[in-house]
Amino acid sequence: MIVCGGENLVDVIEMGDEQQGRVFHAVPGGSPYNCTRALGRLGMPTGYLTPISSDRFGDDLLAGLLADQVRHLGARPDAPTSLAMVTLSDGQPDYRFYRNGTAERMVTPEVLRATMPDQAEAFHIGSLALCTGKDAAAWSDLFIDSAQRGIFTSFDPNIRPLLAEEDARGYRARLDKMASVANLLRLSDEDLAWWRPDQTVLDALAELVALAPNALVVLTQGAEPVLCHWPGGQIEVPLTPVADLVDTVGAGDTLMAALLAGLHRKGALVPKQIATLPGATLHQIIRDASKAAAITCTRTGCNPPYARDVWP
Repeated sequence: MIVCGGENLVDVIEMGDEQQGRVFHAVPGGSPYNCTRALGRLGMPTGYLTPISSDRFGDDLLAGLLADQVRHLGARPDAPTSLAMVTLSDGQPDYRFYRNGTAERMVTPEVLRATMPDQAEAFHIGSLALCTGKDAAAWSDLFIDSAQRGIFTSFDPNIRPLLAEEDARGYRARLDKMASVANLLRLSDEDLAWWRPDQTVLDALAELVALAPNALVVLTQGAEPVLCHWPGGQIEVPLTPVADLVDTVGAGDTLMAALLAGLHRKGALVPKQIATLPGATLHQIIRDASKAAAITCTRTGCNPPYARDVWP
């Protein structure tokens, strides 16, 4: 089972424009939640560790997981669901978050360790859950504990600068510590620019690769080729073109899920297998993940593809 943790929330997404009239549509979201659903759709046995609110929005969030064959492993606290206001400019999302006192942040190291299933072969985490607060420390501790237990560890920082600056120093230190034990790290050039400021992309990437010597590091750069470093070498992989762009909401989460699914399909979701991955195999995994992300970009919001769409 691939176990995912991190925030779930409701994306209140802007639709329409000034001429047509602005309309906001509420849909289940959150980067790790999106990744979890994408894994389920890609046919992976998947569990979701984070608490989900018992309110109406929480019911919708849970229903989305169950519809995609994901097992919810966490609690259902009597606390509100987190919200994200998402406005769009030229198809690019801009986020504002409301998470104080919400259900998805009600985690402790003890509860997380007790809830992690024995059959977990991989643990994925990322985004807002790692930003700040006691919950961020709890998730980081679980990640490091999982690595020490031989579980495949994966994370996508998906950094939101608006929240990241609340505790920038602590956040960067937390990410550094996690990267040092990670097996898979997926990030964007924007993430890298915040994590390693005042450096060129190549210098910052080289520093990150040195920090995570045993990891597969996958860097996306908008429409530019994906840069990939792993102990066996480095490659560049062109992105799959998007013929009819609707928006990019959830594209990175889908790519992350497809990377995990691709490694699973190749029998490489094992820490020691990363170093021996052939370049040709890794190239195909990234191409398939790029295809999955491109499909998501043709749909409104995060609506990931199914396995049959990516691997006919």
